[in-house]
Amino acid sequence: MFPRPRSRIRIFQKGVIRYLILESLCERPMHGYEIMKALGENFEGLFQPSAGAIYPTLQTLQDEGYITTEETEGKKTHTITQEGREFLKKSEERFKTIIENRKAFLSERRELNREIRNLASLIFTNYRDLEKQKTDAVAQVLKEARIKISEIIFE
Repeated sequence: MFPRPRSRIRIFQKGVIRYLILESLCERPMHGYEIMKALGENFEGLFQPSAGAIYPTLQTLQDEGYITTEETEGKKTHTITQEGREFLKKSEERFKTIIENRKAFLSERRELNREIRNLASLIFTNYRDLEKQKTDAVAQVLKEARIKISEIIFE
């Protein structure tokens, strides 16, 4: 119904998600969903990794010997290995600066992100109930806003 960008913006350089997952698993063994939630909390909700980013990375980390995976009651619990801890220690200097810079970048855009989400939520929640006259009025306001935002961005 609504167009989506053809490609997602890459928030992190290659390898950072691996580092973040291993760092999370240092706290305690976790399920994939718990890891996603922990990473979201670590970035104060400004970054929420998808299952499509987490689960293949967990498989890779297991293949590399950095984590072990145990299935209990249909859930997979992931635990960091000694090799994983050594990788973290070796990679800390490289990734810490990248992560802190990304947190600062996302934090600077917190208000803009909040307003975009609030606007989208307002429109999507009421989309079906809008009459033609209101639909046209909302479309006009959005067009004017897009033009003004374009002027700000490209001035």
